[in-house]
Amino acid sequence: MYNLPTLLKGLALSIYKFGFQSAILLLFSILFLGCFSHQPQRSNSVLFSFITPDFRISDAGFIHHYANESQIQIYSSGAVILNLKLAQNICINSVCYNRQIFNTKYLKSTHYDEIMDDIISKRPIYDSNTLKQTSCGFEQNIINKMIKYEVCDNVIKFIDNKNRVKIIIRELQ
Repeated sequence: MYNLPTLLKGLALSIYKFGFQSAILLLFSILFLGCFSHQPQRSNSVLFSFITPDFRISDAGFIHHYANESQIQIYSSGAVILNLKLAQNICINSVCYNRQIFNTKYLKSTHYDEIMDDIISKRPIYDSNTLKQTSCGFEQNIINKMIKYEVCDNVIKFIDNKNRVKIIIRELQ
């Protein structure tokens, strides 16, 4: 005949071993698949300046381009001082805004929703309005909005004189 306490002890030990092994497997799966699925398609090291009447930051960091979002991370003394995520909404240091509110708050104007995506991806803004090709890229002077936008090799400059906003991005090699 079997001793009931011994059986229960053996059953508890089997469940413990199975649970521990399952937990370890689950943990490794989450870590591996979590990191694997969120790798950027492209990353660039940059000097990033974002200057508005209310906000001023200029330091080195990275721009990461993912399938459906982009992220700008700026560092000072090894710590992230700006984490700007451009997805469905725009999040700045984990505080998220819909795109129109972000544009009004930080760019001081109701630009179209994807203007930040276009700037950091070196695409023309405002449907290529006043686009002129240059020897190193292109420039746009949008007179009615007092915006000068220039992409030249590894430098992006967005200057909104009307609202006193500057975004300057220099890619580092």
